[in-house]
Amino acid sequence: MNCPKCTGLLIQEEIQEHSGRFQGWRCIQCGLRLDQTIAQNRHDTQSAQRPAAVAGSSSGTASLLQTRQAGRHRRPARAS
Repeated sequence: MNCPKCTGLLIQEEIQEHSGRFQGWRCIQCGLRLDQTIAQNRHDTQSAQRPAAVAGSSSGTASLLQTRQAGRHRRPARAS
């Protein structure tokens, strides 16, 4: 398994904290620790941040671009 931060090697280890012991992974290159709870929270956060697709659009990127272009307004030049 590869580290999501540095693509280094993740090794499985038993992690002991105040709340108890549990299985997780640690990157041998950068030291990142990952367990099931962290992975689930990251997945949920990324799912919530994805924009909803516009009806009739086949791409989420295209709908995001349309939204940005539609929201732009030009300001009148300032008089000196």
